[in-house]
Amino acid sequence: MAVEWQQFFRQVRGKLAGAWGRHPLVLAKGEAALRGRLTLADVAPLVDSGLLPAGCAALGAGARDWRSVPLSGPLAEVLPSATAYANNAGLYLSTLAEVCLAAVQVLGWPTTCNAYLSGSGLAVSVPPHTDRQDVLVLQTSGRKRWTVFAPPAVGPVDPLRRGKDGDAMLEAELGEHLMDVTLSAGDALYVPLGFPHSTSTLLGGAGADEEPSVHITLNLDSLIWGLSYRMLWIVALRRARLRRGMSDPPEEGRGTEGMTWQRYAALQAPLPLGFVEEEAAGACVQGLAGDLSRRVADWTGGEVPQSEELGEGDVEAALAMLLEHRGTLLELHRHMYLDVLLDLSKAPPLEREMGHWQLLQEQMGVLRRSMGWE
Repeated sequence: MAVEWQQFFRQVRGKLAGAWGRHPLVLAKGEAALRGRLTLADVAPLVDSGLLPAGCAALGAGARDWRSVPLSGPLAEVLPSATAYANNAGLYLSTLAEVCLAAVQVLGWPTTCNAYLSGSGLAVSVPPHTDRQDVLVLQTSGRKRWTVFAPPAVGPVDPLRRGKDGDAMLEAELGEHLMDVTLSAGDALYVPLGFPHSTSTLLGGAGADEEPSVHITLNLDSLIWGLSYRMLWIVALRRARLRRGMSDPPEEGRGTEGMTWQRYAALQAPLPLGFVEEEAAGACVQGLAGDLSRRVADWTGGEVPQSEELGEGDVEAALAMLLEHRGTLLELHRHMYLDVLLDLSKAPPLEREMGHWQLLQEQMGVLRRSMGWE
């Protein structure tokens, strides 16, 4: 099965590179590698026994926002009225560990996955919300309707955590949808980070015997691991300032409220690494200094002050630091999923998960020390 997953990701990565960060895209339809790979029967015994930690999406007033709450009972009792999910499920199910490992190997990004299960007939499975990572949705069983919107301008709430914990995304700010598609078993969808999306299982033609919707969400993480244009700029700018004998005030002090999404995403976007770089035959990284300069000008809203101009050597040194960091992250993710598949650590699942996340956090500490932040 691991080979099938690798083949699948190789098949879709060209399409994915073309849409990356730009727009949602259906990557596959009726793909045999996806159909039936995860079902309610696979997940329910693990969740109900407590072996797989899971939660439920509790809808707020008017089903306009949601928050995470514990399951109120067995999955069979929860699903008729709500969506259940298991985060980091690739650290508990070998089937999903294979998916994540193949994604890390073929796509070249730190990857985790969540499992989502929804009963049929839900007018709102999850209301409009945003996520801070690019995601691949792999529908393995049943059907689910996805509606994806263009990101609105940045407001007072974190634009990558909209529609959650009391924040509602209203129709007036969402505007017309970019995509409205129903995924069936074997279909795959890409949703860029920051793009609002909602889901439903109230589908035309669905009967009382419609099976529950089950899908895998692959999280291709960049921002949380410091693999963004913004981090490249911060590292390069610090180097340039210190080289000139200047102070290095924290970049985090710059506000983002009021920015258009295009301006915000100029720097809050993944670096062109992994499959993106490979599909472009390395051209993205070769022209990175000029690309970064243009993006910084967009982010700052005009010309970059002379005191913040970057030399090509500053960008090259910053990129080298982040590439070394990325290499370690990928190796840690590979080892994490091999541990699940081969039981290398011999640790119970929850203890195993905590151990691997500790190693990843330690690597983030290494990056901070390399930057002089600790």
